[in-house]
Amino acid sequence: MNAPNEIRAMLVESAMRLFADHVDAKMLEAAKRDGWSAALWATMESAELPRVSVPEEAGGAGGTVSDLAAMLRVAGRYAAPVPFAETALLANWLLAGAGLELPRGPLVVLTGAPLSAQRSGTGWVVSGVRARVPWARIAARLVGLAEADGQLLVVMVDSGACQIAPGRNLADEPRDQVTLRQVAPLLAAPAAAGVTARALRQRAALGRALLMAGALERALEISIDYAKQRVQFGHPIAQFQAMQQELARAGGEVAVAVAAAFLAAGAVERRGEALTEVAAAKICAANAAREVALIAHQVHGAVGVTNEYPLHHSTLRLWAWRDEDGNEAEWSMALGREVQQQGADALWPLLTRDARAG
Repeated sequence: MNAPNEIRAMLVESAMRLFADHVDAKMLEAAKRDGWSAALWATMESAELPRVSVPEEAGGAGGTVSDLAAMLRVAGRYAAPVPFAETALLANWLLAGAGLELPRGPLVVLTGAPLSAQRSGTGWVVSGVRARVPWARIAARLVGLAEADGQLLVVMVDSGACQIAPGRNLADEPRDQVTLRQVAPLLAAPAAAGVTARALRQRAALGRALLMAGALERALEISIDYAKQRVQFGHPIAQFQAMQQELARAGGEVAVAVAAAFLAAGAVERRGEALTEVAAAKICAANAAREVALIAHQVHGAVGVTNEYPLHHSTLRLWAWRDEDGNEAEWSMALGREVQQQGADALWPLLTRDARAG
């Protein structure tokens, strides 16, 4: 094992221990009521997890996007009720690139088209509306891109200066409407080279695909364990051929989604924008979510939907997350347009560019 892989393995092991020690059924039920777990976030911050992949000279903990991807997979596996991807993969990336300070506390990013920015004295004011923003009501600060006179800015605003209308997704995670009306940013600076609304959207979809990869693995693991324990007609149902075939099919879907997510993370790490890989990752994760959740609940029957049983924490998130940060139809259209614009002769070089470069 080379040094980077050793470091990543250590990070994953630490993350697994942290989430296993702090995420349980009681916490997850409380998070449905409170919107998140402040205690879990405090523990994560003390371990510097949200700062992984940000260079140390920029106030981060070092590491790569692939290192962070491995930990996001673990967070998805444990259904961690915190804005981990939003803070670590998105907000800290924007702030560090612009040379701005990384504050403590949960951060949320306003994705989509840049906000509107206008000069006000020696500073700026920004305006815009965003629907279904993850975790907005619990965020210490909101971060986003703003545009004025062709200049792209990274801005950070106080959430208290915004109007936030609470909402929830299917898994009871906060998905709020945020309205900014002439809000003066706490911090503002020109965006780094390569930082665009398009790149930000790709990173958001990547984060969602990585979380889904972990949730898919957990749903499959729970289903296999249940099939080994549930006895029907004198035998564990895992011994029935039909059950084995369905679980094997689910395993194939999970393997494809995990591989696609990590390939996309590597592509983003190397190139910044990686539409082909990110689109494929989100499409694979969404397709797997549909199939794996269906198989998992078929294996379990009625017990799978009860609050007392852990499966629903994974499958509800899978059903919600497949539509967030672009569903499979949107990313399929984007991927199709990309391939069409490149032309037939560019298809094979497009598919093999990383293999050739490596």
